[in-house]
Amino acid sequence: MEIDEYGEKRPVKLEVTSKHVVRTCKTLRWESRTAISVIHNLKLDKSWFAADTVTASTKKGEIKWKVKKSKALIEAIQDAQS
Repeated sequence: MEIDEYGEKRPVKLEVTSKHVVRTCKTLRWESRTAISVIHNLKLDKSWFAADTVTASTKKGEIKWKVKKSKALIEAIQDAQS
């Protein structure tokens, strides 16, 4: 699940490449790419009962992802930034 910079909620599939975080939603036939270079802060809010929330701060605002494997997502983005 994602809440983007504009406050829109949608179920997404995330893929981290060397240059982008690719966010796709098949039900809405929607895709967006966020450049790794514009992500300047990552924050993790762990949850005991539900999916963790990863918040990525960008120039346009914050993107929040509710994911089960939050550590893997953060590590993938940090590796791409290196």
